[in-house]
This record gives sequence, structure tokens and C-alpha cells, in this order.
Amino acid sequence: MTNTLVYLHSHVADHLKKLGQKALIEAFLGRLQSNPEIAGNYRFADPRGRIIEVKVLGRHAVFFFRDSYANVVKILDLRNVESL
Repeated sequence: MTNTLVYLHSHVADHLKKLGQKALIEAFLGRLQSNPEIAGNYRFADPRGRIIEVKVLGRHAVFFFRDSYANVVKILDLRNVESL
């Protein structure tokens, strides 16, 4: 079984570096790499029609979408849920 590429946008990578407790998010990213079919807690369609998944992990929400044809999961945003 091949692993899926999990791509983090640069602002997400920067935000992740600044977090004090990032183990939960890093564990989720690892699970996405081995199983890209993990569903988020919420989903919505963006203006392009892509299904954006939202996974709530503690105090943070990870916004991502799967590109099954390219075998890539793109992490679009990482937000504090208190600011949503």
C-alpha cells in the first residue's frame, strides 16, 4: 500500500510550528497519509465544487480536501475553533 502525499500550504506549516501542543494534529496528518479516506466532522463545497472536509481536533480545525486522482490530500487551513 502506498502512502498518500499530505501537502500543507505554507501558512499552515508556519502556524503548526508555532503551536505548543501539536501532537494531536501531527498524529491526524500521519493517519491521513496512510488512510486518505478519513472523513472530517463537517464538509462543504467550495466555489470550484471541491468537497472541503473540516476535522476538529481539540481547539483547532483542519480544513483539507482529497485529490484522489493525484493521490494527494491538501491541508488548506488550520484555525483555532474559538475564532470561527
